[in-house]
Amino acid sequence: MKADGTIVARQLYKSFGSHEVLRGIDLSVKAGEISCIIGPSGSGKSTLLRCVNGLETVDRGVLRVNGEDFGYVEKGNAYHAVRPQRLAEQRARIGMVFQQFNLFPNMTAEDNVMSGPVLVKKISRKVAREQAQKLLAQVGLAGCGHKYPAQLSGGQQQRVAIARALAMEPSIMLFDEPTSALDPELVGEVLAVMRDLAHHGMTMLVVTHEMGFARDVADEVLFMDGGVAVERGDAREVLANPREKRTQEFLERVL
Repeated sequence: MKADGTIVARQLYKSFGSHEVLRGIDLSVKAGEISCIIGPSGSGKSTLLRCVNGLETVDRGVLRVNGEDFGYVEKGNAYHAVRPQRLAEQRARIGMVFQQFNLFPNMTAEDNVMSGPVLVKKISRKVAREQAQKLLAQVGLAGCGHKYPAQLSGGQQQRVAIARALAMEPSIMLFDEPTSALDPELVGEVLAVMRDLAHHGMTMLVVTHEMGFARDVADEVLFMDGGVAVERGDAREVLANPREKRTQEFLERVL
């Protein structure tokens, strides 16, 4: 089934032991939309992203990704976890880029990008290599496929990580503060790739502290604090005229 590129969350809760990290989060991202999640450290932003990608399991609430229940299936009046193989199929349609690049250090940039299609989708190495070369060119790294991660700058490594996620042909891309580990002068080259993805209609859910990027690119901004969705709305409106006092206080510190 072709993925439809939507995310819908209703009253998501998630706890680690006695610590409640997500407390009734609602979220809706339409196909082709860019939604940015902002907020202070420890507010639950990354946990929400990890739930959308199946790296964490929600305790309760409804999560629909790509038009279907994610990780669970409704039978009768109860939700039941899907089989691991089915979850893997659902996750394969969602690309995720982390703060740390998580590249395989013993593999070239090209081989990193090829790894998913070859190992998971069983695509031939010849076809996967051609695809990897196109994707590396798309992120501004044509001619760098032979280089190992240690030979690349942080910004280049993060762009390889984006190309690797795109190689699985996802309908949704998740970014968890993709520029936070970069030197300031390298941030722009990664944001430029993300802007290009946005221009081409990729559904994106982005945890970020880059308010300029959120203002320029996002359709919607969600401000989280203490595991709660404090404010959600049009990106430019929320960033320029936040309604909630807590949002105002946060933006006064970071803008």
